[in-house]
Amino acid sequence: MKFIYIIIISFFSITSFGQTQKESKRALKKITFLHQLDSLKKAHPNWMIIQTTYSPDDSKTLNYDTNGLREIKNASQTITEKLLQKDSILEFRVSYIYLNGSKMPKNKIDSLRDEIKNKYTANVPFSELAKEYSDDPSAKNGGDLGWFPSGRMVASFESAIKAHKKDDLFFAEYVEGSREWYFVILKTHEDRKSEIITVGQIRNKKN
Repeated sequence: MKFIYIIIISFFSITSFGQTQKESKRALKKITFLHQLDSLKKAHPNWMIIQTTYSPDDSKTLNYDTNGLREIKNASQTITEKLLQKDSILEFRVSYIYLNGSKMPKNKIDSLRDEIKNKYTANVPFSELAKEYSDDPSAKNGGDLGWFPSGRMVASFESAIKAHKKDDLFFAEYVEGSREWYFVILKTHEDRKSEIITVGQIRNKKN
């Protein structure tokens, strides 16, 4: 099982790059809200207009001018970008051990989870336990999932995290159809609020 932070990008089909960079900038200056991007697409069907949402970490590094604009240049194109929406999200950070229920019976899972908990209580580092027991690729990182937003994980996993405090060790599971996922979770950080931004882009192909 692998969790991947997904940046959502919606593409608008195009037939050509007919606009200039100045025209792109002028058009984006006129809009303020995300819903106006659809009107811009309809008004300029041959322009390459894209909506992109940046992750919290990326959002922190981006700088816009007083009009909410910035330019991105590379070898093939110049991108004019307009900041259109900011959203506050809740993020979590845990380390975990994943036990695959399709590979072993439930009583074996229960026994392993108790064994892991007892070893952790006896001061065995969780990172070592993750490398020893976890069936997830995150085991090589000691089970650390990094920061992830609310809504990314299955509901039972997230609910268990919300119900516990930093440094708590606890169990969670998700069983549905052929998916039998069992977890030992260490909450390594307090929950935090972060900001994501959504932008409109117009791409100008270089001649």
